[in-house]
Amino acid sequence: MSLLNDPPFPLGQTLGVESTSDGTGWVGALKEFPDVDPVTGKVRSNRRKVCIAVRNRSGVALLPKRVVTWKSGSFSEVDGYTAATDGASAGVVDEWLPATGVANNDVFWLTVQGPTEVKLGPGLQAAADAALVALTAAASTHSTTAGQAQTAAATFLQNGYIGRAISAGTTAQNVLAVVNLVRS
Repeated sequence: MSLLNDPPFPLGQTLGVESTSDGTGWVGALKEFPDVDPVTGKVRSNRRKVCIAVRNRSGVALLPKRVVTWKSGSFSEVDGYTAATDGASAGVVDEWLPATGVANNDVFWLTVQGPTEVKLGPGLQAAADAALVALTAAASTHSTTAGQAQTAAATFLQNGYIGRAISAGTTAQNVLAVVNLVRS
C-alpha cells in the first residue's frame, strides 16, 4: 500500500506521541480521506478530504474545528490558532477529534482541502455559500475566539481565505465548509 492509502492513524485520533522525536517519519505525510464519519461510517458527501499529518508545537492543546497557522519556517508543524483576519491559515484541526483536542507535540490530521466543520465565532452567522476567513483574536493560543471563523469581506479574500460554507450556521455553531488552503 502507498502512503496515501494507508495512514498510521485514522481521522478522529492522533498519533499519540509526546516527544518531538517520535513520529517524525509521518509528519508531513499527505492523505486523502472520504467524507465519512469515522465512528458511524455515515457518508456525508461524495467529496474527498485532503489532510496533512502535522505536529502541534503551540504549547497548548489545539481544539477540533479550529483554524491554525504554520510555525515560522515550517510546513509540518503548527504553532497556534489564527489570530488575524487577513493572516494566512495552515488548515483546520481534525473535526473528528475529541473535545479535548490534540496535545502539545502530538501529531494530528490538518484538513487543507475538502469538506470539514469549522467553528464560527461568538455572535456570528454564516449563510450557505458565504466565504469564510479567520476571526481576529487577542492571542493565537489562549484567546477564546482564536481559530474561529467569520464571513469574509472582499478585502480579506486573498490572504485570509479559508473556504466556503456549504451549510448555514449561527452564533458559535459549527458550519460545514469546503476548505481550500492548498497553495503552491
